[in-house]
Amino acid sequence: MTSIKKSEVLKCIDYSKENKLIDKLNSVYNTLPSGDCNGCGSCCMESVGINLIEFINIFNYLKGNDKLRIECLNKVLDYYFLEYVKKSPCPFKDDNNRCMIYEVRPLNCRLFGHWKKEDYNKNLSNVTKRNIDYKNIIKSKYGFDINDEVVNYKINYCEDFIPEKEYLDKATRLSFADELMVLDSKIFSKEIIDIDFKDRGIVEYFIDCLLNENVAYNIKVKVSKDSEAREVAINRLKKILVR
Repeated sequence: MTSIKKSEVLKCIDYSKENKLIDKLNSVYNTLPSGDCNGCGSCCMESVGINLIEFINIFNYLKGNDKLRIECLNKVLDYYFLEYVKKSPCPFKDDNNRCMIYEVRPLNCRLFGHWKKEDYNKNLSNVTKRNIDYKNIIKSKYGFDINDEVVNYKINYCEDFIPEKEYLDKATRLSFADELMVLDSKIFSKEIIDIDFKDRGIVEYFIDCLLNENVAYNIKVKVSKDSEAREVAINRLKKILVR
C-alpha cells in the first residue's frame, strides 16, 4: 500500500478550506455536549481513531507551528515503533498531561466521558478481546510476544467526568461520527487523496504520511523483536523523516 502523500494532504487542506469542510467540522464539534473534566489525562493513552477530515485539520494545525510539529512527530514515531514493547501515552499529550492539539482534538477525545457506563464497559471488553486475538496472530506469524502490559491495558470508565446534561447513548454518539463520515466522503469522491477508505488511528495517519505503510509495519515488527537495534532505528528515522 502507498503512503499518504503530503502533496495530496495539502490539496485536501485547500479543498476543505475552499468548500468550508473545516467550518462544517467545527460546527459538528460545537454541537457536542460539554462536561466537567478534572484534566487527569488518564484517558489519553492510545492512538485514538479519527476521520480523514480530522487528520487534515490536525495536519494543518501543526503545519503552522514547526516546533510543535517536530515534537509531536518525534513522539508519534516513538509511540508507533514501540507500541508492541511498552504502553505509551498519546503522543500529543505533554509532560503536564495537557493536550498539545487541544483546539483541534478529534471527536473521540471530545466524546470521552459522555458514554453510558454500560456501553463503555461492553466496548472495553471487546477491545481487550481483540488485543488478545491480535497478540496470538503476531506470535504465530512473527514468533514474538507483544508485551502483556500493552495487550491488557485498559482505559477504565471515568467516574470523575460530569456531563453538563446527560450521558449519551450509542445512537447519539454514532450520529456525530456519521456527520464526519459525510465530510470524508466529499473528499474521497473528488479523488484528491489516494488512500484506502478505512479506520485509522491518529498515529497511523501520521505514520502513513511519513512512510510507506508496509515498510513502516515491517520496521515495526523488526525493531520490536531486536532490542539492540530498536533505539538506533528509531533515532535514524527521526533524523530522516522529521524536518
